[in-house]
Amino acid sequence: MSGAGSKEITSPLASSGQKKHKIGRSQVPSTSRPLSQDTVHSVLDPHQHAPNLRLSQNGNTPSSIPASGGDTGSGPIRHPSIFPVEAAMSSVSISTTTPPSTIGMAIPKSTPQQSAPYNAENNMNGTALPPDSGSVFEELALLHDGANDTQGRSKDHELRTAPIVTRDAYVAAGYRDNMTQYGVLGRALQIFNKSQAYSPTDPRLYINTNAPFSAVVCGVQGSGKSHTVSIMLESMFIPNLRPLGFLQKPLSGLVLHFGEGGPSARPSEAAWVALSDIPTVNTPTVKVYVSRSSLKTMTAVYAPLGKRVTVEPLLLKKDELDARAFLSMMAVGSSESAPLYIQGILSILRDLGENFSYDEFMKRLEDKKESFNLAQLAGLEQRMALLTSFLDNRPRFTPRTERFAAGQLTIIDLSDPFIDPASACGLFEIVTRLFVRAEVGTGKVLVVDEAHKYLSPHKSVSGLTKCLLTLAREQRHLAMRLIISTQEPTVVPPVLLDLCTVAILHRFSSPSWWEHLAKHVSADISEEDAFDRVVRLETGEAIVLAPSGFGVFPDAPQVSITQGVHRTAALTQIPKLNQFGRRYILMKTRRRVTKDGGASILVVED
Repeated sequence: MSGAGSKEITSPLASSGQKKHKIGRSQVPSTSRPLSQDTVHSVLDPHQHAPNLRLSQNGNTPSSIPASGGDTGSGPIRHPSIFPVEAAMSSVSISTTTPPSTIGMAIPKSTPQQSAPYNAENNMNGTALPPDSGSVFEELALLHDGANDTQGRSKDHELRTAPIVTRDAYVAAGYRDNMTQYGVLGRALQIFNKSQAYSPTDPRLYINTNAPFSAVVCGVQGSGKSHTVSIMLESMFIPNLRPLGFLQKPLSGLVLHFGEGGPSARPSEAAWVALSDIPTVNTPTVKVYVSRSSLKTMTAVYAPLGKRVTVEPLLLKKDELDARAFLSMMAVGSSESAPLYIQGILSILRDLGENFSYDEFMKRLEDKKESFNLAQLAGLEQRMALLTSFLDNRPRFTPRTERFAAGQLTIIDLSDPFIDPASACGLFEIVTRLFVRAEVGTGKVLVVDEAHKYLSPHKSVSGLTKCLLTLAREQRHLAMRLIISTQEPTVVPPVLLDLCTVAILHRFSSPSWWEHLAKHVSADISEEDAFDRVVRLETGEAIVLAPSGFGVFPDAPQVSITQGVHRTAALTQIPKLNQFGRRYILMKTRRRVTKDGGASILVVED
């Protein structure tokens, strides 16, 4: 059937026996025509039509294959990137042997191996592919994931790592398969979206103890702040107690506490988690580490808590001290503003580098002291005295207990009249880094208790602040949960507030505190009625902000169509699983199963 007015074009994509398509000369357009939008989309679709345009196996010419069916009457499909010179197409007859230079094409030379189809398996095995390998359309293969695959992975990750979850969301999202550990935080009274309030069907509010998170808990004394922190610790350390939720693997915890020293000192309220009047409650072991100079006093302070709470001196071994530990104790925030003797210490640390050891450092420091004057020596001795007071000088064969362990709550209580807040922050930073490096075989939780007593954004204590910022940023990689408890939210650095995934606001009445928080949380709490709710909160009630938490909300309207030919839109409120986003929760915390050590002391008890 081939005549003088037609020529044969062989498709390189045809199977063995190469099927020939016959196209009459009258069917080849004399001038280029623009591609329609549908045609362009069909050619660029990597899932359906990517094979329709490919380089031939010899790497010289493109193949023109109809996009659908066998209709060739409209001419071959051309893509602008393959045919950049449209004018040449109107005057040159294109065949499978026409060189690319004839039509103005610039196609890099490639071997048959380079133009072979993309092999994802080889690429996953580390086989490097040339940049010009295969068809240009195969480069789109990895740019388009399946809709179900992408959304499924993303949604599954969001569900697994959500810090706060309502019971309705727990059921709707199938959390029995995703959340393996959770604790009952309290009762969700209402969920607010701006001025609209919604009461959930099931009031239970869960905290995800299986995934890392960072939370700030603030409120005045007596508002229930310490109670909230304690119930969070109960959910992380008391297993096999269904009223608390579900915990199959207790965490390892560290609490940083600082207060007034002396006989009037009070124990950390976190230590009361070790006591319960309920026989079936398996409370965790609590170890309290204090300064050696206040060991006798602090032992008497914690004595009423019973044998579940032990008090030991905080002693650091020489191999636990590194260069950063010395910088923390020296309160060196920047080498530019450091005194001259600090510059000398920095010089020694740089020279030692990775070969740092305590004994070698002290040896070189003694030699360096000869160049210091009396004022510099006084400052150096003052800062070194605190570090040496926490140094463990006991023989190496002395048995030592593990400072951190799974199912154990460790409290560093530096309530000592001889320790100021800046020195406490330096020691807290050292212990926190030891806690991060410790191998405990489970997740970790760090509680910054009563942070307003020592935490500050000022340079003098910036070492601990930087450490907390690092933990908040890398919490997923460190399996860390960070809880900051404070009466004054203004002492928490703004950047740290920005990084916290949960904010629990108990009662306070300071407008400046409210303005400070409103600038650094995502929830829509700028309206005056939101601040009024915080001021009127009862003891145990709190506003919870958790943008990445999940709940079921009737915020998304759904359009329904009536019967007949006339279509009318009827807006109906259908509850839908979604993230909290800018919503906030009015919560009532649950009761404790352990003793409450922070109860108010009244003259006449009921």
